[in-house]
Amino acid sequence: MNFRKSANSLVVRLLVMGLVMAIIGTAASYIQLTRFLREDLTHSVAAQQSALAAYVARDVDNYLGDRLSFLERLAATLPPALLAQPAPLHAWLAERGALSPVFPLGLTVADASGRRLDGAGQLVTDALEFTSALAGKPALGRPQATAARHSVLPMAVPVRDGNGRVAAVLLGTADLSADGLLDHLQRGRVGQAGGILVVSPRDRIFVASTDASMTLTPTPPDGVNLLHDRAMAGFRGSGTTRNARGIDEISAIASVPSSGWFVVARLPVSQALAPVARMQTFILQQRAPAVAMVLVVIGLIMAWLLRPLLRAAAQADRMTRGELPLAPLRVVRDDEIGHLTQAFNRLLAKLLDNQQALARLAHHDSLTGLPNRKLLDERLQQALVRAKRHSRQVAVLYLDLDGFKQLNDTLGHEAGDKALLEIAHRLQALVRQTDTVARIGGDEFVLLAADFEGTAAQGAATLAQRCIDAISRPLQLDRPPEAGHCGAVIGVSIGIALGNGDETPRDLLAAADTAMYRAKQNGRGSYAVTPVPDPAPASP
Repeated sequence: MNFRKSANSLVVRLLVMGLVMAIIGTAASYIQLTRFLREDLTHSVAAQQSALAAYVARDVDNYLGDRLSFLERLAATLPPALLAQPAPLHAWLAERGALSPVFPLGLTVADASGRRLDGAGQLVTDALEFTSALAGKPALGRPQATAARHSVLPMAVPVRDGNGRVAAVLLGTADLSADGLLDHLQRGRVGQAGGILVVSPRDRIFVASTDASMTLTPTPPDGVNLLHDRAMAGFRGSGTTRNARGIDEISAIASVPSSGWFVVARLPVSQALAPVARMQTFILQQRAPAVAMVLVVIGLIMAWLLRPLLRAAAQADRMTRGELPLAPLRVVRDDEIGHLTQAFNRLLAKLLDNQQALARLAHHDSLTGLPNRKLLDERLQQALVRAKRHSRQVAVLYLDLDGFKQLNDTLGHEAGDKALLEIAHRLQALVRQTDTVARIGGDEFVLLAADFEGTAAQGAATLAQRCIDAISRPLQLDRPPEAGHCGAVIGVSIGIALGNGDETPRDLLAAADTAMYRAKQNGRGSYAVTPVPDPAPASP
């Protein structure tokens, strides 16, 4: 019962509503902030990765461009006569390599058949860099690994004779590991899990990587990494993808123009969006105590605001149980609760008025305002009790109007009502305040009288004659002109019954009614007295 009462409490409902709103607000903040931060951080990290990829790509491009430019300058200054002199050619190349050690693995010159002109042996003629240089274009070869686990990159440029024809090919091999290119990639990484990849789409290998285990390994097949597939097809930009290891990454791609390679700067989404997770934890940990505190404050405020209403409700509840009399509630504040209390007080006053009106309707005749049969029975019962206690008699006069039906039919019901009102006023004028004049039917009245100065029979007869005289006076009614005279005259027949307290109200009224019929039979406009019959014995 207490739980149900608490569940129906306005304060509890407001607190529950506040809790629900706080939960909804927290969830909305959680979702909105998470989405906003994820989008914002994704854009920021993508821009950062794009800048990093462009920086590394430019650095790699400069690295390759410097070495190709060196080979081209060297090929342009190579004396044609040395092509036929292996020893001087070898010395010339060694001297230039020592002056500019960009190719620590050495330089060599080969003719169109791949024979090394310095006398050091034969080259593979189907290598891409060799065939491209022989065709007159500087070219990069396929990155390779040495026995010392170094990454090396062969390069070649054409050597032209005095007529501009390709006479030989100048080759150099750059040691990517020894030159510190991979170390540079390591320094360019973002975070602990971020990384840089240098990819050769032509060769479908990773030229270099911050993850040493990926260097010179084949790129993943198509369909494994969608963003990688787009990059291999020429896309340059940034996006979110899942790599071959199943890790979601934010990646940015930039081109290395001199080689056809591209650089990928990548960062796992979990690391890039780590602030989002911290923000989510903060919301969940910090909002809960704040919400609890706010709800407590709201509960105290609501309890204070609703205290007058709760007191008024308790008082009204006690009044409905009969523990307190109906009385206006005290108005504490001039606010909505005060207005509600005032409205309740007005409603209570109206209810009391209606109760009094209903009580009057229940005990009085609606036309004349005289007591009806119910109230007459109550007063007659009380009068009989007093008569028996004091050994006195009670007189009941039963009045039935003579000629009222004809008046009502002739002049109408409105005139009949006015006649009844006038007769009621005349009868009330004849009795004392302790006596009762009641209307119990259409044209039937009852007078209840007691405490006569003389005998009850003599006093009742005198009162009956006064009633006959009073009613027989002409009644002044508004009538149609064809009625012919101004006053209407009706009479009354009265039956009198006397009781000493041993009778019931029903027996006494029945006796008076019988006497009234005898008075009508005697010619009307008279009264008759009848003794009250002994009450019937109770059935065995």
